[in-house]
Amino acid sequence: MFITIIVVAVALAAYIIKIYNKLQSMMQNIRESFANIQATLKKRLDLSNQIIDIAKDYASGEQMVQLGISGNGVAKVAALAQAFPELKANETYQMLMSQLEKIEGELLNRRENYNAEVKSYNAYKNAFPQVLIASKLSFESVAYFDINDEDFSENLKIFKKDDSAKIQEILSDSNKKITDIAMNAKKMINDKISNNSDKKD
Repeated sequence: MFITIIVVAVALAAYIIKIYNKLQSMMQNIRESFANIQATLKKRLDLSNQIIDIAKDYASGEQMVQLGISGNGVAKVAALAQAFPELKANETYQMLMSQLEKIEGELLNRRENYNAEVKSYNAYKNAFPQVLIASKLSFESVAYFDINDEDFSENLKIFKKDDSAKIQEILSDSNKKITDIAMNAKKMINDKISNNSDKKD
């Protein structure tokens, strides 16, 4: 019985570690996809600001404010050519707009990759029996990324935490429980042997 308890305990610990490693690997994939989105958004913002700087040569500051293109004009860049037709003839503007269109396509692909990683992770984490273990290991569900949401800093929190202390705590508690069970089983066996010996005497 004592050996059976140890075998079961070791098998359970191995299974928990396997689930932890799988969740950790999936989370790393999400982090990588998240970083790719951030890098692409940064490139898009830089290009947009360059286009806005060019447009300032064709319009007064007041006109830019009226169009709502002062500051971060990512969502308004495409409207510049409509407001200032002569801007279309600017070679630098055309080049930057071409790059911006490519980045928009790249961003769409990266968002799809990110959301696919999130879907796989959430589905695995919330399936049984992982759902019983994931919460204890501090693995939370991850939100999908909306391409229109440029301010997604709240999602950064889930990527900054260190769960190594939590896993050590759980393994330590598990080891203590296993030891207690083993000691109790050993005591029961010894008591039974002792009682049998007393009866024989």
